Parts: sequence; C-alpha cells; structure tokens
Amino acid sequence: MNSLKKFALFAMIVFSAAVVAGCVRHSTSSGSLDRTYAVSGPVRLELTNGNGESKVVAGPPGEVRIHADFRSRTWGAASAQRRLSELRSNPPISQEGNLIQIGGSFPSSSTLTIDYTIIVPPDSQIHGTTGSGEITTTGVEGPASFKTGSGNISATSIKGDIQARTGSGSIQLASIQGQVEAAAGSGEVSLADVRGDIRVQTGSGGIRIAQPAGAIVASSSSGNIDAAGVNGDLRVRTVSGNVVVTGDPRITTYWDFRTTSGNVILQVPAAANLRFYAKTTSGDINAGIPIEMEGTTSGPHELHARIGDGKARVAVETSSGNISLR
Repeated sequence: MNSLKKFALFAMIVFSAAVVAGCVRHSTSSGSLDRTYAVSGPVRLELTNGNGESKVVAGPPGEVRIHADFRSRTWGAASAQRRLSELRSNPPISQEGNLIQIGGSFPSSSTLTIDYTIIVPPDSQIHGTTGSGEITTTGVEGPASFKTGSGNISATSIKGDIQARTGSGSIQLASIQGQVEAAAGSGEVSLADVRGDIRVQTGSGGIRIAQPAGAIVASSSSGNIDAAGVNGDLRVRTVSGNVVVTGDPRITTYWDFRTTSGNVILQVPAAANLRFYAKTTSGDINAGIPIEMEGTTSGPHELHARIGDGKARVAVETSSGNISLR
C-alpha cells in the first residue's frame, strides 16, 4: 500500500510539472534603435557581439551612424518586453571622443540577438569580435582586426593591414592594400587581390589565394591550398592537403613547398626562368614542360632541373605525395 501511494504521488508531481511547462512558453520580442555620433578625425570602432550579424561600411566623414535590430527570447512576454525596453533606454554603445564602443559593456546571452549596421567615416579603424555572428566590412582605411568563434568574416576594399581569426567560420578578404594575417580552424580562407604580404593558416579548411602582390606563407594540416597568379616569394606547408600553384616566379624569387602526403602541382609558363629541385620518398615526379637536367640525383624520386636562365628557385619535398611541373 505504501508503495502504491508513493507511486501515485510521484505520478501527480510529474503530471503537474508537465502542465506547468505547457503553460509557460518562450516568448520572442523584437525591436530596433538608431543612434548618430559626431566625430572629428579618424575613428576607432570597437565592436563586440555575441550572436548577431555586424555590418560596417564606409560613409560620409564627421559622423558614425548605428542601426541595431534586437531579438530577445525569454520566458514570458513581459520579461522579453522589459529586456527590450532596457536595451532601448540604455543601449550597449558608448563614445569617448573618436572612440566608439559597441557591445563591450553588455553581457553576452544565447537568448539575445543583435544585428548591427554601422556607417563610419572612411578613415576608420575597426576591431570586431563575435561569437557566432558574421562580420562584414567594406571600404574603410583600417587597420582592421576580426575574431569570431563560428561566424564568417568578410572584408573588401581595405587600405590598411588586416588580422582575421575564426574557429569554424570562413574568411573572405578582397582588394586589401595592406598586409594580411588570417587563421581558421575548420573554415576556409579565400584571399583575392592582396597587395601586401600574406600569412595564412588553417586546420582542415582550404586556402584559396588569387592575384597576390607580396610574399606568401601558407600552411594547413588537411586542407588544400590553391594559389593563382603568384610571382613573389612563396612558402607552403601541408600534412595531407594537396597544393596547386599557378604563376611565374620573378628573378631571385624562392618557392618552397613541404608536404607529408599531399600532392604538389606547379603550373608555370614555358618561358619561365627557374631552377627546380624536387624530392619525394615514395611518390612520383613528372615534368610536363621542357627542362634541362642538372647535376646528379639519388634515384627516380629526385630531380634537379633548370628552365630558362634559372634565376628563380623552386624547391619541393614530400614524403608520399606526387610532384608535377606543368
């Protein structure tokens, strides 16, 4: 009898909890605000955002305009509305001269999403940090630095240097006049028309580089590396990722490749001038363009050759990967 009473009491508690849970639901409320701040001279923007997207674009000088869209998800409609009222009356935005800080004083929450659209003078510096939100920037002078957890990073037409780091997000940078440092865990990195030197690293994400003007240092564990239009110094390291490079190394340029099991394919014009050193432990070496053999080699897995005057140097070494010169 005691056991039956205990079971009945337990069943009643579970039933009551289910009824209460069914009556109390998450409530989502949304709102927005606009702010304009007068500035004089170069602006430094410091942005911190947990979950929302952040878009920064260049506008007229002398002012910073901020538009924010809020979405709050809490237990009960009254609580959600109260939270939005607090954001409107006391937004996470502050100004100290030409320093604009957004989001830094507001605690991050998985139940709150804020999307920002920020218009800044062209001669602005940007430092942005997000959790899962995307950061997009266009047309500012820089320098600029970005860091995300899983959010994507995109920047176009930046005059200064850029630093970009993400965990699982992707990085896309184009028309950058300064130097670029980019790192991604599992996300891909795409760089186009970078005038300064490039340092890029990924874990499993691929790397794509197009029309670089400066020196390149690129490394990846298992991601592939693809670079086109290369004519400056190049240093590439991969473990299992494949490497494809198209270009024409300039005089005194040095291309250096090291992989463990990744294949290496180099495409150069027939009129190129370079010395080619290739070595693999168990892979094959193929030359699909006319070359002149130089020196002696230790066997079929090593090649010393020259194309033209041989004023540039290209060295490739891999353990089990294949090497191809086209």
